[in-house]
Amino acid sequence: MKKLIIPALLSLLSLTSLSSCLIQQAVDLVVREDYPGTRPPRVVTEINGRPNPNTKWLSVDHNDLPPSGSLRSKSPKMSSDGIPYGFTSEYSNIVVSPYYPNYVLDYTGVDPETRVWDPYTHKPFYIPRTYTVN
Repeated sequence: MKKLIIPALLSLLSLTSLSSCLIQQAVDLVVREDYPGTRPPRVVTEINGRPNPNTKWLSVDHNDLPPSGSLRSKSPKMSSDGIPYGFTSEYSNIVVSPYYPNYVLDYTGVDPETRVWDPYTHKPFYIPRTYTVN
């Protein structure tokens, strides 16, 4: 009997270590990095379907570099009401605006699928659904 149990336990342990390796790889895909340095400006939230009236709008710097080639070749996903979704980033609670010049914005405290406003272009977009684990 012991001769059967030991190989079975070894097989179970190898499956467990294999599954934990796969789980770790899956976690590595969704874990996001903390944004390096100072956090970027925050998105503008809505009040009654309009941008928050207490917002301090920001100016686009026309000397900024254009977006990277990979972003320029991507079209933003559009919602059913014709408003685009922002682009996900590799950082927690950071979204890339779908509007040129595609500034990175902080959406801490805002739920995915929420409509927000780009503080530079004054245009609305949706926070994309992302899964981040920190």
